[in-house]
Amino acid sequence: MKTIQWQDDLSIGIGPIDEQHKEWIEHFNRTSEAIASNQTMEQISKTLGFLADYTETHFSAEEKYMQENNYPAFAEHKAKHDELRSTLGNLVRDYQEEGATQDLADAIETLLGNWLLNHIRQVDMKFGAFIAEQK
Repeated sequence: MKTIQWQDDLSIGIGPIDEQHKEWIEHFNRTSEAIASNQTMEQISKTLGFLADYTETHFSAEEKYMQENNYPAFAEHKAKHDELRSTLGNLVRDYQEEGATQDLADAIETLLGNWLLNHIRQVDMKFGAFIAEQK
């Protein structure tokens, strides 16, 4: 099972967003662990549902912060969020239809884990740099 550990190079320099990223990583790790350790369907459903809900909470907060700061790449950034919203919705649907399969575990670890790290390091960093320039 792959877990993600917070590293300083994941900090975009916006305190509330960085804290939410840390929380997102924690929920990702809990979901991966629940599936990998064959926990009860109820526990897996709870952790996967919470991850989906928290993703929406985080994206909404981040998007609001971008709009409040007139971030010029907002539409492009939001489109990337929307892609993950769709992917995560598909994973939840797959879980509801097929249960906790190895394919689901692999998809969560690969798709979500890689997406999150790449998104923070490549896309969110641009937003952090924009905010730093505004100060």
